[in-house]
Amino acid sequence: MKLKLEKNGDRYLLDCRDLTCPFPLTMTKIALKEVDSLEVITNNPPSARDIPEILRRQGYEVEVVKERNIWRILIDKDSKLKA
Repeated sequence: MKLKLEKNGDRYLLDCRDLTCPFPLTMTKIALKEVDSLEVITNNPPSARDIPEILRRQGYEVEVVKERNIWRILIDKDSKLKA
């Protein structure tokens, strides 16, 4: 599975729709090695629950926005670097 990041304004976009665990989390961790601000799109409820929780414990700033059956997970690495 190839990681495809797209620039979307100030953030990079990682589309993980139709993928189940552990792929969205694994892809998110790989992407965060390359970019500082990331938006992960998922329609997998366990991923929408687990990714933010895991990243917050690691010091990332995370916001989750739900739009119908899609979750947008906004991740900011800057807060991790300041910690």
